[in-house]
Amino acid sequence: MGIWSFWLILGVGFLVAELLTLSTTCLYVGIGAIIAMVAAILGGEWIATLVTFVVSTGVLFLATYHWRHRLIDYLHRGSRHAATGMDALIGRTGTAFEAPDCMRMRIDGDIWQIRPARHGATLMPGDEVRVVGYDSIILSVEVIQP
Repeated sequence: MGIWSFWLILGVGFLVAELLTLSTTCLYVGIGAIIAMVAAILGGEWIATLVTFVVSTGVLFLATYHWRHRLIDYLHRGSRHAATGMDALIGRTGTAFEAPDCMRMRIDGDIWQIRPARHGATLMPGDEVRVVGYDSIILSVEVIQP
């Protein structure tokens, strides 16, 4: 088994990893390993192929640095990132009600403390409100105008 087979296995491994991560880092290393494999097939020894690998990976990274964000956006096209945790509450609506010490609203069976998003705005029991943000576990809401 020659040097070229090491670079082939390394290159294919990183290209498969790129398919799973879509981060472009593995893409540069995988292509660099394939270029080092070609250098090994052309008769290069370990040191020459290692230098070829490092230089080609560096050149690929530097040459595409300014276009990397476009490449990442292209690779991630069609994927949806669902909001989770507190971010999933933004945009939800409900009815404000008064508790003994503050205003609250119910979302999916959970009761949340709420406050107006705009300073000076007031909330009344029965107001239909929409969540626009949060601070810790207190939701910032705005009244939905009928």
